[in-house]
Amino acid sequence: MKRIFNILYSCHKWFGIPLALMFIAWYVSGAVMLYHPFPHLTPATTPVAEADASQLIELWQEVPDTFSDCRMSFSGRHLLIKADRKLIGGYTPTLDDLQIIESSFGTEIEKVDTLSDIDKWIPFNRLMKHLPIYRITGIDKSYTYVSSQTGEVLQHNTLSGRRWAWIGALPHYVYITPLRRDSELWHNTVIWMSGLCTVSVIFGLIIAVRFLLRTRRLRIFPRKSWRWHYSWGLFFGLSMLAFIFSGMMSLAKIPDWIMKSRPLPHPSAMIAKSDVDLSLLPETFGVVTISANPLPAVKVTSGEDKYLLPVNYRTPLDFSPGNMGKVIAWQTGESVMSVKSINNGVFYGQHDCPGYEAETENYTVYWNVEGFYRVMDRKAKAQAICYRVLHTMNIPGINRVKWLHDLFLWILLLGGMVIVATGTVLSVKSLCCRKKV
Repeated sequence: MKRIFNILYSCHKWFGIPLALMFIAWYVSGAVMLYHPFPHLTPATTPVAEADASQLIELWQEVPDTFSDCRMSFSGRHLLIKADRKLIGGYTPTLDDLQIIESSFGTEIEKVDTLSDIDKWIPFNRLMKHLPIYRITGIDKSYTYVSSQTGEVLQHNTLSGRRWAWIGALPHYVYITPLRRDSELWHNTVIWMSGLCTVSVIFGLIIAVRFLLRTRRLRIFPRKSWRWHYSWGLFFGLSMLAFIFSGMMSLAKIPDWIMKSRPLPHPSAMIAKSDVDLSLLPETFGVVTISANPLPAVKVTSGEDKYLLPVNYRTPLDFSPGNMGKVIAWQTGESVMSVKSINNGVFYGQHDCPGYEAETENYTVYWNVEGFYRVMDRKAKAQAICYRVLHTMNIPGINRVKWLHDLFLWILLLGGMVIVATGTVLSVKSLCCRKKV
């Protein structure tokens, strides 16, 4: 047993040196990302424009007769419609088009670069089909990325957002462009990195607990330098393990041999194009999404404003438990056994809007009147706990008060950074002493 412990101790000590930089990068960048996520174009930041009625009708004729999801947005003055991944209204942008696109973001063109490869602000290989990509630098130093193939606005970010990303999202997500270009390589690299870190933390917890069980007193560690590292490890080691393990589980999936998922008999409903009344659409908007789940509805985002509309006058939006019970029964193939109101929860997470939770034999369904809808089986819940809950500490009660939730995370992050710093010092001291000998 002593030999096994010595092996664990040696592995933990020598792992600590190469893994320390990863730990520090993840903890510091995680603290930054509490306030500054990866800069990207969102529905709320998509420019608002006025739809030309004749253009809308012309493009609508090319939409498939039935679809499950349809999204409308603007690229300058061009309306683009994407129905079930089919883009309608795509065009080859000219310099005049790029100037109009840039003015829609409230700035003017300083220069335009033609990219033959993705860069660190669009590090996703799914965008390579849009190459070459135009990167517009505005006079306010913002970047706007436009597809040369379809005219789509792929990304927009500000100088401030990019500066924060250098110490936030880029190191946290390991967004190294040559690595991120190959999604499979990036995926496996991050899993292996976080997996090794998880093993190192587990070894450290075993060492700290062993010392505690053997001494059975408060001053459990013989050396003062050890006390800082392993004492803090006893208090914050579990949260450190949760952060690192859940980071790995953001990409890794629970194997089927541990827990199998249960596919929905009817994963998505369809909307008939003829059922959509275009006259109900607003004249100006940023993004309009027409979706069949959970009910046929039009979701409108115009800056910070968001609201739902029915697809026509004959199909009102009825999110009552009685009507939603029929929807849930059709989609899951199971009868609803119980329904209750919910204000918060580990899996609901919409604490700003009350909703409902319905139970069937194998599924739990969450929804509210703002269009939020989530169907989860046992594996989906386990996956959510392994990532979202453990990584963001989405604990009911705490997550309802932002400053309290942020304070809780800061305490855990600072505790973890103390463990990493003191552990690095111990490993380096051990290495120096070994060299002297």
